[in-house]
Amino acid sequence: MVTIHMWFTSARQSMLFTEDPSHRKVFLFTISSNKSIMTTNMESCRGNTSADATSNVYAPKPPVEDPFIMPDEFPMPEVEEPGRAKRSPIDSNRVGGLNVETVVVADRKMLKNHGRENVTTYILTVMNMVSSLFKDGTIGTDINIVVVSLLLLEQDPLGLNINHHADQSLNSFCQWQSGLVGKGGKRHDHAILLTGLDICSWKNEPCDTLGFAPISGMCSKYRSCTINEDTGLGLAFTIAHESGHNFGMIHDGEGNPCRKTEGNIMSPTLAGNNGVFSWSTCSRQYLSRFLGTAQASCLGDEPKQIGQYKYPEQLPGQLYDADTQCKWQFGSKARLCSLDFVKDICKSLWCHRAGHRCETKFMPAAEGTSCGPDMWCRRGQCVKYGEHGPRAIHGQWSAWSQWSDCSRTCGGGVMYRERSCSSPRPQNNGKFCPGPSRLNHLCNTRSCPTSAIDFRAQQCAEYNSKPFRGWYYKWKPYTKVDDEDICKLYCIAEDYDFFFAMSSKVKDGTSCSDHQGDVCIDGVCEAVGCDQILGSKASLDACGVCQGDNSTCKFVKGQYSLQHQANEYYTMVTVPAGAQSIHIQEMEVSTSYLAVRSLRRKYYLTGDWMVDWPGKFSFGGTVFDYQRSFNKPESLYAAGPTNESLVFEILLQGRNPGVVWEYTLPHTERKPEYSWGVARSDCSAPCAGGRISTKAICLQDQRTQVNSSMCNPLTRPTLGSHLCNTQPCPAYWTTGDWGACSRSCGGGQQTRTLHCLRKVTYQREEVVAHSLCPSISPAQVQPCHIQACPPEWSTGSWSQCSKSCGRGLRKRSVFCRSTDPGANAVVVPDSMCRQHHKPKAQETCVLQRCPKNEKLQWILTPWGEVRPKETSRKRCLSPSRCRRHHVTLKFSPQSQSIHRRPSLHTETPFPCSQRWRH
Repeated sequence: MVTIHMWFTSARQSMLFTEDPSHRKVFLFTISSNKSIMTTNMESCRGNTSADATSNVYAPKPPVEDPFIMPDEFPMPEVEEPGRAKRSPIDSNRVGGLNVETVVVADRKMLKNHGRENVTTYILTVMNMVSSLFKDGTIGTDINIVVVSLLLLEQDPLGLNINHHADQSLNSFCQWQSGLVGKGGKRHDHAILLTGLDICSWKNEPCDTLGFAPISGMCSKYRSCTINEDTGLGLAFTIAHESGHNFGMIHDGEGNPCRKTEGNIMSPTLAGNNGVFSWSTCSRQYLSRFLGTAQASCLGDEPKQIGQYKYPEQLPGQLYDADTQCKWQFGSKARLCSLDFVKDICKSLWCHRAGHRCETKFMPAAEGTSCGPDMWCRRGQCVKYGEHGPRAIHGQWSAWSQWSDCSRTCGGGVMYRERSCSSPRPQNNGKFCPGPSRLNHLCNTRSCPTSAIDFRAQQCAEYNSKPFRGWYYKWKPYTKVDDEDICKLYCIAEDYDFFFAMSSKVKDGTSCSDHQGDVCIDGVCEAVGCDQILGSKASLDACGVCQGDNSTCKFVKGQYSLQHQANEYYTMVTVPAGAQSIHIQEMEVSTSYLAVRSLRRKYYLTGDWMVDWPGKFSFGGTVFDYQRSFNKPESLYAAGPTNESLVFEILLQGRNPGVVWEYTLPHTERKPEYSWGVARSDCSAPCAGGRISTKAICLQDQRTQVNSSMCNPLTRPTLGSHLCNTQPCPAYWTTGDWGACSRSCGGGQQTRTLHCLRKVTYQREEVVAHSLCPSISPAQVQPCHIQACPPEWSTGSWSQCSKSCGRGLRKRSVFCRSTDPGANAVVVPDSMCRQHHKPKAQETCVLQRCPKNEKLQWILTPWGEVRPKETSRKRCLSPSRCRRHHVTLKFSPQSQSIHRRPSLHTETPFPCSQRWRH
């Protein structure tokens, strides 16, 4: 159950409504739907379609007479002094986004159509869809649509008249909602009227209008409002479209380069692009331009009244199936068309009524609508239930363009470079690129020659040669407009009393402030600091010095409270030439008037018994801002400096209310004084005896150091130095050099000596006990050569000698082994050791000398040939040699040997031809 809140406008608010704006012109746009729609023959099962009509069309119909629009309620400061904070545009890239605190009002016809028990969920579902459209990345800004109040009207309250006439109903609703105030006196930012009536923009009868809204009305007390006809869930697109107008957006293709493309929310034709809606480049630019104005500042605060209204967690299509959506669009007897060729309801919802063909308004089925068994619509596509459709593609910036030419040759022009969110552009609900798409930079900031024509006057003069309503006029600038219009090119016809907006924006670099360097860029007044940097916060002090401290001038203040006879001019104060920050103000509201004249009695303001209207007046070399209202004291302010003396008077009408004034003047020039001062250095050491030196310096006016030649050398003081901080320094550790490492590899240790020292004078130190040094001392032992040692040859034990006497052999195993001391030795391939260092694997050995005869042995020659008639062959004994201690001994065959003499004959058929050899 939702509580119905009712508020009524007060009498005073009704009076404000009747104030007629003097020069404001606001345009209203309508959104219309052609009731004739494309249909399909239900009897034909061959899938033939007929294009009998168009889709939903936004068809603007101008009202018979100009709409009655409220004056804006954005008061500017009474006196805007240099450096005084102005209401600045909000940061559209702020963390958390911008918040549109919205009041939604449903009329009694809508309650009747949906039923009181169902209408709340329905409206919040529609507003959830609206929120999603404003969250689409193509809009370029994070915008939160927050419902802070939902009003269900069972009958029209006093002061609100809702009928088929959209124009009249919107005017009534805008006035009525201006009196709605939330808790704590907080106002909403935007009001949306939802009506169940078939509205029409120009008559009190049903027609094809779907919505109505003022252009650029967002945040206005009287114009931040729209009226929207309930057409089912498609109502969300109507609300987004009309709210877009309230944000300053114009239809695509109407006065802008964007095409009337299907799927664009601000297109005159209401139709999706394959079931997807997005914002065009033009819409994004219109929104960015609006957010750059002070009017948009209401979107920067955090919402407070959001606890009661939460968007449904389920998707719209889950709450309302396709049949229900068809009933809302085509009546209670409509249902989803069952023909095969219209199955893609995620792109266009086709419906059927008894006795009619299948029809569509080219609107997609809502997100989450079932489109088949275990299938649902997501982002214009029919996908498996639980899937979220095509993957979101987030936008990426293109490269920056080259800097443009400067818009002015002097006086502060603007150059810019741009980039686009197109590499890629955001798709499928992807995010828009963060950051600015355009960077501006001031250029040619030097002052123009005094003979140069004013830049705004040049732009007006360009229309002198162009006929205006059939006539030629000489145009000059007209700047007595509201601050939000100062960057439009208003020109007034010379010798006539009418002015006209010749262009929606002046050229970049045109001044938009009388006493500051603020300039118009792309139709928005941008702040410029006194340091000539765009967006800088640097400001002039009261003396006219950029970022000064008011020390270069003197303040003159006074008060005039004398009483005189009424109906006369009386001089209060004469302000000399060169004055700055001039502020004259009455102390209370009165019937008397401030006046200003020159010393030659030429009146600049309220002279000769003619009272001037409030505004800005140029005289005395500066611009005076004259403020007068029915509930605040009269005042004058000028930044200065003035180029002549000005006499400020009061035209007394009755009792003098008292007048206060204040201005600044530059300090009078005087001859500076120079004297010697003493500069003292810091102590050169914190302990053990440092020195403090002093020297003479020359000072101007006892404040500023200048060159010593400016002071009298005869009075220069003689200075020197003296000791300071003579106490001993704290003890500290000192270390010797590290000793040799105990190992060349494989992890050794090295040590060093450690001493505790204390510095007692600049040149002397002493050794003290270790207890006087810090408890944490430097290390005395450290590891060294921790790298692993290379593999080395290793040998086994020698075997026994192969002979018990005489020369024999003995062997041993030789292998390559790692030498890591922290692990067991590991045998590695021989190739890892140095081959030329490999030990012997065998060597000769002699256990003992053998007996002499044991040293003799028989040596045989090969078998000889068989001689004729011999039946055996022979072999001979050759002299044998005995080697002992490398000495060769010859012996004869007759020598004795312990070895048996071998046979010299063998049976053979061949004779032996060998002979004995001796």
